[in-house]
Amino acid sequence: MPFWDHLEELRWCLIKSIFTIIIFTIYSFLNWEYFLDILLKPSENLNVKLNFQVLKITSIFIIKISCSILIGLIFSVPVILYQTWRFVNPALNEKFRFNIYFLTVISMLFFVIGLCFGFSILIPFSLDFFSSMIDSSSFVKYNITLDNYLYYVIWLSLLCGMIFQLPVISIYFSKIGLFTPAFLRHYRKHSYLFFLILGAILTPPDPLSQIAIGIPLIILYEFSIFISLFYNKNHG
Repeated sequence: MPFWDHLEELRWCLIKSIFTIIIFTIYSFLNWEYFLDILLKPSENLNVKLNFQVLKITSIFIIKISCSILIGLIFSVPVILYQTWRFVNPALNEKFRFNIYFLTVISMLFFVIGLCFGFSILIPFSLDFFSSMIDSSSFVKYNITLDNYLYYVIWLSLLCGMIFQLPVISIYFSKIGLFTPAFLRHYRKHSYLFFLILGAILTPPDPLSQIAIGIPLIILYEFSIFISLFYNKNHG
């Protein structure tokens, strides 16, 4: 295909991706109450009632727009990946195309699992811990801004989704020879210590919350060793 035809194909892929983001953003904006209810779920079963507030006249509108764009991007990921795949597909051989498809599916799977883990387990743990610091009889009221809460929930969920990419990273590095079973086994104890420190940083300072994020990371690390064994059979 000539160079200008490639540019034309790329232009249409970008147009379709942007159009999809706009459509899903509008959908999220029109159904904002539904998505807001979902994001507020972790705060409903706490011992202390959280009082959400906004501090500016334009805050609700800005929050609604920014969160709708973010939700629109999340919903558009499958279409964006498809358009990217459709653009690069002619340049790849059959084996390489299958590898990219496999890694993309696995990456999305672990990312969704990480999102669900952060939203359903880690966020309720952390909210319950921080809110329990204020006694119900105290004159201090737990008033937080709505945007602060939403950004905290979304950021921590996305962070968990990124952390759960460890097996996918292991696949990439094992295929290019940087990760071997011997290497991962050698640094197992160091990694476990790092996971416990990471759990202490990301969660409230109570053992239950640290274990809640530490154990999945340890399981993912052991799974990464298994992946490395698969891709480095001669190094096992």
